[in-house]
Amino acid sequence: MIVNRRTLLGGLLAAGVVAPLAACGGKSSASAGGGDSKAAKDITAGFVAVGPEGGFRTANENDIRDAFKKAGITLKYSPTSNGDQQPQLTAFSSFVDAEVDVILLSATEDTGWDKVLKEAKDAEIPVITLDRDIKTSDASLVACHIGPDNVWCGKAAADYVIKNRASGGNAIVLEGPAGLSVVNDRNEGWNSQIKSWKGKVLEHQSAQWSTEQGKTVTQGLLDKYHNKIDVIFAQNDEMGLGAAQAVVSKGLTTGPKGVEIITIDGTKPALQACIDGKLSYVIEYNPIFGAQAVDAAKKLVNGQKVEKDIVIANKTFTAEEAKKVIASRPY
Repeated sequence: MIVNRRTLLGGLLAAGVVAPLAACGGKSSASAGGGDSKAAKDITAGFVAVGPEGGFRTANENDIRDAFKKAGITLKYSPTSNGDQQPQLTAFSSFVDAEVDVILLSATEDTGWDKVLKEAKDAEIPVITLDRDIKTSDASLVACHIGPDNVWCGKAAADYVIKNRASGGNAIVLEGPAGLSVVNDRNEGWNSQIKSWKGKVLEHQSAQWSTEQGKTVTQGLLDKYHNKIDVIFAQNDEMGLGAAQAVVSKGLTTGPKGVEIITIDGTKPALQACIDGKLSYVIEYNPIFGAQAVDAAKKLVNGQKVEKDIVIANKTFTAEEAKKVIASRPY
């Protein structure tokens, strides 16, 4: 049976607040009940990372690296490229061979991890998944997961449409790469809510998290449906910004009186586009959780308990709300 920690959350979703679930400890050699604690300066962490992918990813990985540096923990950073899983698997195994104290994993795929996870478990190296959840045959292979709630983000997008386009209309969805847990979870949240809308979701298409692809795919769909698209839900900011370019290129307008575009991430360029009327609604996918990763890593290395799922709170932004935070937005 494949296990996804999302199933453990069940109906406990709230806007960024989830009760502590089953706890898990780190190496038995430093149990909570005794033994010497390992100081931060003596801890080495391996970070199996995604690498350059967009505004969220840059902000997230920089925050994690900065937090570990500030804590005095040695962090070995190994990014992949173009979403390729194989270099991640290789990096993960190399960290096990190097006997690091803890492994952080931002996965490019949600399956295919069992072999290396079992290697880590056999070596008593705790694993923390970041941002994207993964599916495993044994939930105990992952000590904890840290990240925002993607199902909630999808629901927030649908709720905006239901409220602000109550009379109906036509919508399209721009997705990230097929198979990612983040894509599946955002679709799950969106689909569960949007079914009560009076309008119609014409189709979903992947635009690969890319502004260029977002523009190209949207142009194609506008042609296909003779410009009769009222709502675009883009699963990240970059695709949404590309969609806005496509709408304008067709001589159409964006906003409440035109094509409404909803995005997820909350990067500064998207907030500015919201203020400028290019985007209608921006849902934050908070990338700043390096401090939580440090705290979990230190506890696990020293055999202390941590929450199985650490959910990072998000916000949502209309143009007026974006104006209040744009100047201080760090990413």
